[in-house]
Amino acid sequence: MCRHQKSKYGNNIFLILLLIGFFLITARLTSSVKLIKNLVYYVSYPSLRTANCIFRSMGTFADNVKAVVYMHWENVAFKKKNQELTDKLRNYDAISEEYNNLSRLLKLTKIKNITYVFAGISFRAPDEQYQWCILDKGEADGLYNELPVAMLSRKNDMLYVAGKIIETHKTSSKVVLITNSISVLPVEIKGKNINCLAEGFNSNLLKITYIPSDADVKPGDEIIVSGLSAGFQKGMPVGVITKVSEGVSADFKTASAKVFYENNILNKAVILVPQKE
Repeated sequence: MCRHQKSKYGNNIFLILLLIGFFLITARLTSSVKLIKNLVYYVSYPSLRTANCIFRSMGTFADNVKAVVYMHWENVAFKKKNQELTDKLRNYDAISEEYNNLSRLLKLTKIKNITYVFAGISFRAPDEQYQWCILDKGEADGLYNELPVAMLSRKNDMLYVAGKIIETHKTSSKVVLITNSISVLPVEIKGKNINCLAEGFNSNLLKITYIPSDADVKPGDEIIVSGLSAGFQKGMPVGVITKVSEGVSADFKTASAKVFYENNILNKAVILVPQKE
């Protein structure tokens, strides 16, 4: 009985499916089915196109991410390379400047019985730049106290008076500059045979004292080392008169002179060492 009912139920389902299939086959040619089919197609198509665009966009986004990452690392590499080239250029400029300095020093006119010792300025206190400086040469290089120190001008390759050594150690020396207030240097007015003294003023100016009151001294006159100096060679350039003060006393007057050596770029020094006989 039960087996008969199951068989009957299966037959009914088969007949229903058969009728539905037949209906669909015969209905394919009707306009209503076509309308439904077209409607489903046009409703579904944008979704398919959108999905396709999404997948394409995802692919493009991934490519863009890869490109950004690649550009980032490429930029990092370029920055590193640029820094290396900048460092090399800086080193090249330093070496080139050193070469030019040495070339100019080698062209200096030889002073009889004088040996040139070239030294770098290893230290200068900002608040004492017109008073002291430390050289990177010392006793090991044949230096000792009271030796005159000059600077090579960048403009005309001349040696300008800068100071003298007052302390000497094995590998370093301390120099008192002529602009120091404790410094006094015998000088003369170039071409006028007027002897006077140049006193430091802790600035780039020197105070020129003991100028005869009737002496013809005016701004623009050059100051040079006089023959009374025990260290520097006579005639070495010192500075130029900028101002003359009249009526200081009945016998003498004073003046201000700007030093020749370029204090703001003082980084090399030339020590004049007398040759031993």
